[in-house]
Amino acid sequence: MTQALEVLMLLLGLSILGVALLGVRALLQRRWDRGRTLCLIAVAGGIGCGVLPFVLASGIASSSADPAAKARLLAETVARLMNCGAAGLFALPIGGVGALVSLVGARRSRR
Repeated sequence: MTQALEVLMLLLGLSILGVALLGVRALLQRRWDRGRTLCLIAVAGGIGCGVLPFVLASGIASSSADPAAKARLLAETVARLMNCGAAGLFALPIGGVGALVSLVGARRSRR
């Protein structure tokens, strides 16, 4: 079950990183609204890639009755899923900076 979640997190992280890079590409082409939208989606996805492993791991660890085994399983699952979702976490600052650049660029082009 955790292998399927690892693949899911890997695909989610890579797709969020792809959205962030599409947003940066749109900003380079001076398409401010499209770039801002894609970058904000990347920020939300990056936050999701950071939160989702904890939610999934707590659901997996809740099946264990022993508190020590539960804590160990929770830590191992979170570590594995965070490694797989690292690309999505990398998209978080890219999207944030891209959204700020789009706001400044749109404001300057209106003047």
